Amino acid sequence: MNILIFSASTGGGHKRAAAALEEKIKEVNPESTVNVVDGLRSIGKVYDKTVCKGYYIMATKTPKVYGKFYKITDQKNKFYKTVMKSNSMMAKKLLETIEEYNPDVLIMCHPFISAMVSKLKKKGKITIKAISLITDYDSHRTYISPNIDAYVLAEPQMAKKLHEEYGVDESKIYPLGIPTFDKFTEPGKKEEICAREGLDPNKTTVLLMAGSFGVTGVLRFYEQLAKADSDLQLIVITGKNEKLYEKLQKHIAELGTSDRTKLLFFVDNVEDYMHVSNLIVTKPGGLTVTESLACHLPMAIYSAFPGQELENVKFLISQNAAIFIDKELGAQQILGLLHSPNRLKEMKENCEKLARPQAAEDIYKLAAELTKN
Repeated sequence: MNILIFSASTGGGHKRAAAALEEKIKEVNPESTVNVVDGLRSIGKVYDKTVCKGYYIMATKTPKVYGKFYKITDQKNKFYKTVMKSNSMMAKKLLETIEEYNPDVLIMCHPFISAMVSKLKKKGKITIKAISLITDYDSHRTYISPNIDAYVLAEPQMAKKLHEEYGVDESKIYPLGIPTFDKFTEPGKKEEICAREGLDPNKTTVLLMAGSFGVTGVLRFYEQLAKADSDLQLIVITGKNEKLYEKLQKHIAELGTSDRTKLLFFVDNVEDYMHVSNLIVTKPGGLTVTESLACHLPMAIYSAFPGQELENVKFLISQNAAIFIDKELGAQQILGLLHSPNRLKEMKENCEKLARPQAAEDIYKLAAELTKN
């Protein structure tokens, strides 16, 4: 089977989901052909830059505007139709990439690509089976297009919205989960990881992550926690934010907390730090949430863009898998949770219930099944 996966660079989640899916398919069926292509970039640099930079600016600089845009485009109105029409107009350029790889199945990790694929199928340009993979814990109307053969959801409750609000046929809805690498779903040996990374396995450990856009909120919470509890072991990952990394280096030196702090830049073994931590302080991006759930790691959310991130938070809180912390009282909230072992244990168990360790393999099986029809 020849599978083409379309990712995108609007945040890190789409790319990570695509990469995890690619790895699993190659493992399950080494004879299969799998290609991952940045769908937006394949259309053209200008279009890719416009969409990705537009998303970044709105989400980080004008989050309220982004939140309104998110809500408006989730309604069937003129603005939504304009957005979808403008995306489907790019379908012709996407066709060139599809013809180059000649796949049996398309898996789209971004809604704009789904709209283009739908347009191509409607015009009879392609007859390839198409799967739309929603990489957050809330569905959105831009993901929904005619002629898509299957929708893969992060969790079962989303199915109701797809069917009742968007009119998606129930036979096309598959709550299989968001794909993650096996290294997240396979528990790491805490003692071995701690020995390798210079950590104390006996200390309560909090992991603080800045997110794919390098959000600086972690600086505030690091200082609060470091001052509030001298027994805490803190791991801080700044992503690719050099300024944040340098600021934290300075603050760690000033606070004299280097002996119980592990400061990291961009890493490719984040699963190790998740496996040894008791709690993660993070933003609620779809893949960060999914990877945390895979590691059965409760979350303390410190910020959320209006839109899909805020919806992710609402879902996690409703399932008692996360708490949303206040800017000023965040440290007290975190410590209160850490000092409530029964509640933390319950949250950890809820994370395990929500995890979908077989998601990537199940999506591959779905793709294989669709090609038989």
